[in-house]
Amino acid sequence: MSARLLARAALYAALYAVLTLAPGLNALSYGPLQFRVSESLLVFACVDPAAVVGLSVGTALGNLGSPMLIIDVVGGSLLTLVAAALMQRIGPRFVALAVPVVVNGFGVAAMLALVLELPFWASAVWVAAGEAAVMATGGAALLVLIKRRGDMFGLTRPAA
Repeated sequence: MSARLLARAALYAALYAVLTLAPGLNALSYGPLQFRVSESLLVFACVDPAAVVGLSVGTALGNLGSPMLIIDVVGGSLLTLVAAALMQRIGPRFVALAVPVVVNGFGVAAMLALVLELPFWASAVWVAAGEAAVMATGGAALLVLIKRRGDMFGLTRPAA
C-alpha cells in the first residue's frame, strides 16, 4: 500500500468518524432511525480504492459512540466494507447509491433485532429510509460533483 493511498484512507476514516460523532449529528447516527450524513462519503468508494478501507475504518471509529458498541463497531464496519466494495465494482453510476441502502437496511436491522430486540422489518424500513434520504441528497450531489470535477479531489478514474 502506497503512502498516498494510506493517507487518503486515513482522511476518509477521519471524515467519516467526525461526521458521525460530531455533536448534533451524533443524535441521528444510531438506532432504528438513522440519518448519517457521513454515509454520503461512500460515493467516493465508486472511484477511489482508498475509500473502501478508509470508510470501513471510519465506520468502526464512528460506531464507538453506538449503544451497541462492539457489535456495531465490528458489524457496522463489515457492512460498510461490503457496501463500499460493491460500489467500487459498480463505479460512479447512480445505481451504486442503492447499494448501502440495501446492505445497511437489512444488515443494521438484523443487528438491531438481535441486540436490542427491535422488530426486524420495521427497523429495516426505517434504516433503509434514512440511508436512502442521505444517498439521494448528499450522496447524489457528491456523485455529480465527482463525475464533473473528480480532478478537484485528485481522483483520476474516468467517470462512467
